[in-house]
Amino acid sequence: MSNPERWRKFKPLPEDIQQRLVQLQPIFEQNRVKLVYLFGSLAQGRLGHDIDLAILREGENASALYPAITELLGTERVDLVDLGAASPVVRFEVIRTGRLLFTDNEQAQLEFELETLRIYKDTNWMRKRQELILRERMAEWSSNELPSSSG
Repeated sequence: MSNPERWRKFKPLPEDIQQRLVQLQPIFEQNRVKLVYLFGSLAQGRLGHDIDLAILREGENASALYPAITELLGTERVDLVDLGAASPVVRFEVIRTGRLLFTDNEQAQLEFELETLRIYKDTNWMRKRQELILRERMAEWSSNELPSSSG
């Protein structure tokens, strides 16, 4: 989910970033965090431009943790996704491609993942409808000729 241009003014990720991610656990424990997933390039074992974390907190926004997380990781190249406010597609992609970094309760993790799958499946018809409408509009736009300019 990274835009390389966005991170140009920041120093590169620390080489020991994987070890630093493990050290985040106390921050999560002290701040009512329920789940944390690492996703993006680091979750796939590649050193990318940033660190993508998806966080589910009890009753609070994940962005409040940004200062503590960036300080401990030694980089501002962090993108946080609040799973409580994320779309069904984002939630699905996080659990499909991400790696669980932290859970305060395995049962809560299972419930979140099952709920995400259910909502994703239940909203599939809407995504298909949106895609159909978009394809129809694109076909309409491409078939319309631009008015010629006479000079």
